[in-house]
Amino acid sequence: MACILITGGTGFIGTTVAKELRSQGHKVKLMDLSTKRKTDPNFYGGSILDPYRVSTVMRGCDYVVHLAAALGVRRTEARRLECLYINIEGTVNVLEACVKENVKKIVFSSSSETYGNQNKSPITEKSPVNPISNYATTKLVGEEYLRAYYENYHLKYSIVRFFNVYGEEQKDDFVIPKFVNSICEKKPPVIYGNGKQVRSFCYVSDAAKGIVAALFGENSTGEVFNIGNDQQPISMQELAEKIVSISGEKDIVPEFIPMEDSDRTKEREVFNRIPSIEKAKKMLNYHPEISLNEGIRRVIEYKRSLNEK
Repeated sequence: MACILITGGTGFIGTTVAKELRSQGHKVKLMDLSTKRKTDPNFYGGSILDPYRVSTVMRGCDYVVHLAAALGVRRTEARRLECLYINIEGTVNVLEACVKENVKKIVFSSSSETYGNQNKSPITEKSPVNPISNYATTKLVGEEYLRAYYENYHLKYSIVRFFNVYGEEQKDDFVIPKFVNSICEKKPPVIYGNGKQVRSFCYVSDAAKGIVAALFGENSTGEVFNIGNDQQPISMQELAEKIVSISGEKDIVPEFIPMEDSDRTKEREVFNRIPSIEKAKKMLNYHPEISLNEGIRRVIEYKRSLNEK
């Protein structure tokens, strides 16, 4: 079996990818600034901004899954230089280490944010990129670096563009945990704008399976894949109402707040984000399994269990 390094390995997606890889018998190394999984014997603390540390941890690995990044629209807009430095310089450090340590292949986590607003839906991998945030721009730069390293050093790669991944341990500033937390506290979920923004949400275990499929797929090298769930597009208003309904808190009504008070300006908001995952289905045999209702139910149960402790 292979040895795989996951940068950002103790994060929300990283821990699930590690679980999926280990279930298949692979050895996994986790590299992260966070020490919340430091009891794992294969955890290595460190920053992707430290090229020596990256190379040292990567030594002996066959593959790399690069998830470490500065995240969140509000944070990356408010701290633009930090976002540029982490997401671009950090990615270059990882790629340099891959070449130095003779890694067979890297999977790079990009984002559906790279597409911005599109005139046609669903969004395919051939849709034009149209970044409208600092974060999205850094992800596109990272993608170009992978292509350049492939051309110059023959470092094999695949790129996955995530569409609204969610799950129990996601940070509270993302929309589903934010809505669930409000409802668990018997407060109205807050919707920014008119609530007509449409998203397709993908449960984290399905996203992890997509990453692993891209890593080992026979024909996946040099390809970009949308990884998401295309089965149940939903507006923010409908999402809030669905979470209220599943929670059983029937007396709670969503609250609407102007877009100006959100973490996005109107210019930075993406109003329609529905993925086409036909390419991943055909080339990776990728088929999301967890419905939105089931995923929301799991998040609600998890949040309630935390409140009971």
